[in-house]
Amino acid sequence: MKAKIQNLLKSLGLYHRVQASVLYDWYWNVADRRQIQKRVGEMDFYRTLLEGFRPGDVIFDVGANHGQKTDIFLRLGARVVSVEPDESNQAILRQKFLWLRLNKRPMVVVEKAAGEECVTKTMYIDAPGSAKNSLSQKWVDTLRTDDKRFGKALEFASKKTVETTTLEHLIAAHGLPYFIKIDVEGYEPNAISGLKSPVPYLSFEANLPEFKPETIECVDLLAKLDPAGLFNFAVETPARLALPRWVDRKEFLRLFETCRESSIEVLFKSAAGQRAHAKKN
Repeated sequence: MKAKIQNLLKSLGLYHRVQASVLYDWYWNVADRRQIQKRVGEMDFYRTLLEGFRPGDVIFDVGANHGQKTDIFLRLGARVVSVEPDESNQAILRQKFLWLRLNKRPMVVVEKAAGEECVTKTMYIDAPGSAKNSLSQKWVDTLRTDDKRFGKALEFASKKTVETTTLEHLIAAHGLPYFIKIDVEGYEPNAISGLKSPVPYLSFEANLPEFKPETIECVDLLAKLDPAGLFNFAVETPARLALPRWVDRKEFLRLFETCRESSIEVLFKSAAGQRAHAKKN
């Protein structure tokens, strides 16, 4: 029955819209409350993390994919800028959050990838809408020979040209965000290179050990934006911070050497970014 309902909704173009509705919440409250509890836990994680965040503040969801994080940020009261170069995911984001609503959700979809400059780049396609699609050649080369991370080696049989923008251009267009979440499958250093202004909070995904050098590069880039900025990390959200206190760049990199996780979310907070945000708002 569940599969039949899903197929019917997909045929009507309503499947993703229903996923962001009270009907969907009602279903999971009955079928398996763990789904709702997981989302609540993730909201609590970000609510605790983002000290000083206020409803109406801007959050950039860079690499928005199907909008799971966008949904969390909207529920926190943010105005969300969802940056997503994949056409399938762009359609899903609009179906979820903008279509068939009396009151549109406070979000926009930017149909570009985030990079170090505004140009065109090649995006390698595992499958339309896949969270594994990437602009990183190293990511593609790694996963074509790695059959462990995702259970099989990936082919990336197709590719397409996409436009890129920079975080700084996004700030000029949408305002200084309180938080930037970046999950772009190995392209994180390129995205962070396009940021010239410190922001209160930023996170990026680190896939290890292959992307250890890129993770260190990202940490160095952020430390240049605010040398007094502090770091932490989480292994999985919803989760608590892995370190009992925020640490500076030098101590974070020392602790990072001992990390044996395959994937972490590196977190950065900047007092300079908080001051700049308060001044502009």
